[in-house]
Amino acid sequence: MHLARALARDWSRGDEIVVTELDHHGNVDPWIEAARDRGVTVRTVRMIPESGRLDWDDLLHVITPGTRLVAIGAASNALGTITDVARAVDAAHAVQALAFVDGVHDAPHRLPDVAAFGCDGFACSAYKFYGPHVGVLWLREDLLARARFPRLVPAASEGPERAETGTLNHEGIVGAAAAVEWLAALAGPGPDLRSRLAQTYAGLHARSGPLLRRMWEALSAIPGVRMYGPPPDAPRTPTLAFTVEGLASETVARSLADAGVFVSHGDFYAYSVVARLGLQPDGLVRAGCACYTSESEADRLVSGVAACAARPIASAARSVATHR
Repeated sequence: MHLARALARDWSRGDEIVVTELDHHGNVDPWIEAARDRGVTVRTVRMIPESGRLDWDDLLHVITPGTRLVAIGAASNALGTITDVARAVDAAHAVQALAFVDGVHDAPHRLPDVAAFGCDGFACSAYKFYGPHVGVLWLREDLLARARFPRLVPAASEGPERAETGTLNHEGIVGAAAAVEWLAALAGPGPDLRSRLAQTYAGLHARSGPLLRRMWEALSAIPGVRMYGPPPDAPRTPTLAFTVEGLASETVARSLADAGVFVSHGDFYAYSVVARLGLQPDGLVRAGCACYTSESEADRLVSGVAACAARPIASAARSVATHR
């Protein structure tokens, strides 16, 4: 919200911003609110419901010479879809627009690399990679210098401090750094933090891939269970979204909790994704692999979902028997 307000001070009527249906609304609504304040047009890239991916033809169509900013998500927190961010950034830069990347769901699964993305801004949240609840914002240096952040007169006007909203969250910053060090430590000792982080992420990817496939294939085989998003062999995070026919997502989540399996349910602030899938108001059931997820936990998820899926069938059979 703070960044959007700052950048919007240079927007005017006739300008356009681009958001997508695949994104968490943390990378949608701040831009929409800022655009509304400045009389700027918002253009939205469609998601393809059948694949859970962006419609690239639509994206290239909605980016025009009037585009001032393209907001794109690196990975969908609802469906696990990994988007070709560099391609979207290139399309934005081709019309001299800024490209801002939401890396919140991507950062726990892929080592963030703003140079590879080529973006102008990037945000993530430390709690997603085992740290505290603190946000992280990176901006290209020249953009940071010229962005007109709302600020108090006595506050710092130079460097990253000019983007802060008050006293720094010192304990959050220390905790975020500790989380990064902990991730690097999973690769073993060594002086080069980035190299150790790269090793850790490569190991996490190698570990989560088979777990993802194990869960996807087993869940897909359960009658009444429908999977959403790209298949296991597509670019994606180890995050599964599904529904069970005849059961609300909350009912499934509560049943799994009783079996010792924690999942989340609803829209996860990916409101447009759920709307495009026609799943409002119940939304999806979401399960994902963390660095500590085991095969036995994955199997417990599958058995729990199978038990859920059998309930509507059993209830229907009892209803037919009673009627007869």
